[in-house]
Parts: sequence; C-alpha cells; structure tokens
Amino acid sequence: MLNRLGKLGSSLLEHFLPSADADALRCITRCNAEGRWQDWCCDDSGRNCRWYGEPSESPC
Repeated sequence: MLNRLGKLGSSLLEHFLPSADADALRCITRCNAEGRWQDWCCDDSGRNCRWYGEPSESPC
C-alpha cells in the first residue's frame, strides 16, 4: 500500500512539476530596450523567448 502511494505521489509530482528537460532554456546576454545587459532566454524550439532576471546596472 505504501509503495502504491509513493508511486502515485511521484507520478502526480511529475505531472504538475515540469522536468528539467522540459524546462531547459538557452540564454544569452543581450542589450535590452533600456540599454542595459540582461539575459534573453529561449526554449529549445527557439519560439518562446523572454527576458530573464534583472537588468545589469552596466550600460551596453
């Protein structure tokens, strides 16, 4: 019984929490619209991109 609950719990976690592979992003540091360095990250397909983290204080 306990083993069944353990398997059920881990399958629920896998369902609701994406795996590291599914969440993998490729990031580069780019100059944002405000003229500051910031990480620009895209998923493996290259279609879902967004700015990550806080912009640096250094202008680019």
